[in-house]
Amino acid sequence: MMIDRLPHRPPFLFVTEVVCADPAAFEAAWHVEGSEEFLRGHFPGNPIVPGVLIVEALAQVAGLQLISRGGDDPHVGMLVQSEIRFRKPVRPPARIALYVSQDGGLGALHRFAVRASVDGHTVADGSLVLVIAARGAATS
Repeated sequence: MMIDRLPHRPPFLFVTEVVCADPAAFEAAWHVEGSEEFLRGHFPGNPIVPGVLIVEALAQVAGLQLISRGGDDPHVGMLVQSEIRFRKPVRPPARIALYVSQDGGLGALHRFAVRASVDGHTVADGSLVLVIAARGAATS
């Protein structure tokens, strides 16, 4: 399974399924059931999926797109910049569709246009930059 190639594991793996693994654009989804531990304290009684976790889910999909093109090399990615606009809150249960396409880069830096939607409505969009570094390399 492609998701298994990510370096993340539950409870910090937010990609539930890969819908389309086209080299030019990826679509994946995160199914939020409503019973996740992080929701207990995020607006109790009226839970909202934290925006920072939606950004992380988008970054994980961007990582999958890079992994799909690069094979099994000994590199890891790290989110270094995000410019995301949040359009609507996401309330569980929800299937968050995650869309990612690389729109630039330079050397080890890779920029992605990203969008998250629920029921066809955009809930977040913007751009992310990932850096790819050799495993164990200093990133500062």
